[in-house]
Amino acid sequence: MLWVVGATAAYALPDILTVGRGSDAIRAKVAKASASLFTLLGVSPELGRFYTRQEDAPGATPTVVLAYEFWERRYALDPDVLGRVLEIGPGSYTVIGVAPAGFTGAELRPVDLWLPLETAYALSEGHSRWSEHRSWWWLYTVARLADGATDEATTAQATATHRAGREELIAEERYDAKAEILAAPIIAARGPRPSDEASVAQCLAGVSLIVLLIACLNVANLLLARGIRTRREVAVRLALGVSRARLLAQLLTESVVLAGLGALAALLLATLSAGALHDFLLPNVAFNDGRLGARLLLFTTVATVGAGVLAGLIPALQMSCPDLASALRSGGRGLGGGRSRTRSLLLVGQTALSVVLLVGAGLFVQSFSRAQHLDLGFDANQVAVVQLEWNETLPMEERQVIYEEALDRVRRLPSVSAAGLSYTVPFWSSIGMGQPRVPGRDSIPRHRSGGPYVNKVGPGYFEAMGLAMVMGRGFDPSDDAASAPPVTVITESMAQAIWPAGSALGQCLIIGDEDDPDTPCSEVIGVVENHRREGLVEDDHFLYFVNMSHPAFSGPPQAIMARLEDASTETMESLRGEAMGASSLVRFVYARSLASHIDPHLRSWRLGASMFTLFGLLALVVAGWGLYSVLAFDVVLRHHELGVRSALGAGSGRIVRLVLRQAMVLIALGVGLGLVTSRAAARYVEPLLFDVSGSDPLVYGVVAGALLAGAVLAGSIPAWRATRVDPREALRAD
Repeated sequence: MLWVVGATAAYALPDILTVGRGSDAIRAKVAKASASLFTLLGVSPELGRFYTRQEDAPGATPTVVLAYEFWERRYALDPDVLGRVLEIGPGSYTVIGVAPAGFTGAELRPVDLWLPLETAYALSEGHSRWSEHRSWWWLYTVARLADGATDEATTAQATATHRAGREELIAEERYDAKAEILAAPIIAARGPRPSDEASVAQCLAGVSLIVLLIACLNVANLLLARGIRTRREVAVRLALGVSRARLLAQLLTESVVLAGLGALAALLLATLSAGALHDFLLPNVAFNDGRLGARLLLFTTVATVGAGVLAGLIPALQMSCPDLASALRSGGRGLGGGRSRTRSLLLVGQTALSVVLLVGAGLFVQSFSRAQHLDLGFDANQVAVVQLEWNETLPMEERQVIYEEALDRVRRLPSVSAAGLSYTVPFWSSIGMGQPRVPGRDSIPRHRSGGPYVNKVGPGYFEAMGLAMVMGRGFDPSDDAASAPPVTVITESMAQAIWPAGSALGQCLIIGDEDDPDTPCSEVIGVVENHRREGLVEDDHFLYFVNMSHPAFSGPPQAIMARLEDASTETMESLRGEAMGASSLVRFVYARSLASHIDPHLRSWRLGASMFTLFGLLALVVAGWGLYSVLAFDVVLRHHELGVRSALGAGSGRIVRLVLRQAMVLIALGVGLGLVTSRAAARYVEPLLFDVSGSDPLVYGVVAGALLAGAVLAGSIPAWRATRVDPREALRAD
């Protein structure tokens, strides 16, 4: 538990529970939190009150606080909701209040209902208080620091307190002596270990600024081209007495107005697409604030003015300071000069920034693809997780019997090729229980990934998961017979670490009470292939399995794992129906693909791949349009020159090569600068990638090739137009 001088609170992440009974039952996101959470976060109820410390205790009358959004959606803001009794999971709770709009606690995850932590735990588990035990992996804490306290000081104090509580285990080398408690801001992105999603979001904020800069450079290029056309008009106005300051203000106003129109279009597009983007990229993040709130409008206003000034400053300065005599004498020829060089430099800058975005997009797309096709050791798309909820708190033995009946019914479905019971579910739950021993050894090797971790499974589990046995066998019904000796199955990495020089089969692992000298041996009957336990990015770890009747591990199964021939919606409904028929005490059956547990782990790479690609393509289009505008306008300025070349015998092919050469030189310079910049910035993005180097030559090569191909495409139309110049018209116009 985090120790600080100020107040503390504990909570669990929202879980999906059934609310109500029968046909009116719904699924809701339910969070359990201590009574101190609301006070610590400084919120007041919208209606009624929050539960108290006395109500957050075993034996107290169960109470519930509704989230504002749930109150609005389910009860249409009816104030008479107070006092209603809701059936939530295995218990009944009385509504005593409604939380303020947008409140999600210390997390950004959506919440429908708030339950007292102690009360809800006692009702769901049916036994002792959670606060009387250690090692609750699901428990999170938040604290308000006392005046003058720092994160560093709190970290030191909390770490010292934690290690003192584990002093005996540390002395026996059964606990990590370097374990540390970190105190960090409640905003994850500011913490010492921000989530991948927060880090990618920070990158995307920078990417959006790059896209804005590319757009500003493009608009500046277009305004410079316009300035060349209106050069004589500006010179006449200055000659008639218009001040340069007034002219500069007018020109900047024009660019700001253009930026304002773009901002209005952007706000409209954002409003229309925000919901779809949220559902696709961040489905598990609360999004309750108004999409056009005051802060968003203020930011948009500042960005609009800044973009307008940035885009219009260089053109306005050049247009308001012409050489009057030259401008008044000149016609439409020979007006490019320094402005043409400026526009070329702006184009090179656009291209370089576009390369940076496209390289980032390529790296994240590679990461997302490799993460999606990662060999987990099992095929998650073909495995279904079936979990039961009860109408009331049931004894452990009765839950076991109902799960076994549900398993038999599920196995009879034609779409199910294998099924087995399990206590934990990969990527959803995990347990570390004690330290197994080997007779004659003081200890077994420890793995840097922690553990060993354990799972209690039944016959058919390994077949259902698609896990191959490296040697030996899995569990069968005879292992659960009353007279059968305890057995175990271990992973390949655990077998190699403990018995590197020989076979693990038939060896003895002592699993159970470490202080009981009479704890029997568990024979290793099989070695299963290594597989992921709770993360896509994790080292091989020590994991062992025990059978359902193993004396060291009590408690009923928590899920049925079923391998499906067809993972369609109809099959999932069949699984629910069969499991519901196991007993009238089954209140609800939750059946979904195991891939749904893995999907959140892909979110950071999906977010990066989607948004980087979107921004990169947008930048590519803007840069291509900028190249086209530069070349097209240069063809107009060089109308006389091209006419002379044509009159002197230059063929269409030569004129096309002349224009395209200019395009290729500009793009090549931009691509080269962009590749160098991308390589320099790769070290900041590389920690967010999955199994991809920040200097992946394939990505860099594809991006360079795409930009050069885009240069040819963008330059083709101006080049074709250059061949259409009539020498007689050009010479006559001169």
